[in-house]
Amino acid sequence: MSAFLKLEDSPMFQKQIWSLEHMADDLKNRCQILYKGSKRFMAALGEAYNGDNSFADSLEAFGGAKDDPYSLSIGGFQGPIMSKFIKAFRELASYKELLRSQVEHVLIDQLMHFMNVDLQDAKESRRRFDKAISTYDQAREKFVSLKKNTPGDIVAELEEVLFFLKLMTSHIFLRRL
Repeated sequence: MSAFLKLEDSPMFQKQIWSLEHMADDLKNRCQILYKGSKRFMAALGEAYNGDNSFADSLEAFGGAKDDPYSLSIGGFQGPIMSKFIKAFRELASYKELLRSQVEHVLIDQLMHFMNVDLQDAKESRRRFDKAISTYDQAREKFVSLKKNTPGDIVAELEEVLFFLKLMTSHIFLRRL
């Protein structure tokens, strides 16, 4: 087994990159599942909001006004008891709407930003890393193919370019992760 001069040359580093990419793909799938579930939950909260308001409207219509003869004939049902029920259902509806709004703005918007921006940046970093590795490999092949009688300043310049390219390739990918 040969010794690797830099960690980026090693199969372990390449395996770690592959593992991180796999984890990013898995995370994206999980985020998509959470996104779909959150959308369904928002729809259910919207329906519950409408149902609570509709029921409160029905209670108001049933109870009528305080001087309604039908309401008074069944024992003054409209009084404080019915008002408390109506108020409670209106409050429940408002809390459900608030929860739906929070799920949309806090959870779904942040989740979409993470999936569309952050995870995409990680994939873009991998593409840039692959391109930089290719450039590095080409420069390394050119360096290896130099003849023994090549002037020292050209060799030193190529070594410096190789070092710079190697440094860039490792930082481009790791910075995004």
